[in-house]
Amino acid sequence: MVKSLLGIDLLDVKVAKERQIGRELSKDEELELYEKELKKLREGRHNPQRIIHERELEKYFAEGWQFVSVLPPQRILIKRR
Repeated sequence: MVKSLLGIDLLDVKVAKERQIGRELSKDEELELYEKELKKLREGRHNPQRIIHERELEKYFAEGWQFVSVLPPQRILIKRR
């Protein structure tokens, strides 16, 4: 339900964090992680797409973003993989 409403899959976020730290999250840690993700969403920092300047493209590609479209003038639409 959250994915369809907010565009994020909290289970994917949880699994990624558990892989990063090498263990399962406690219920308190899981709740804290979800709250952080929702805060990012409210602040506009969780948007899976971004418009960047052409000169920034290589940096974002190196971070795992992928090309979507060219926008005038010299702007690029990218999205997270």
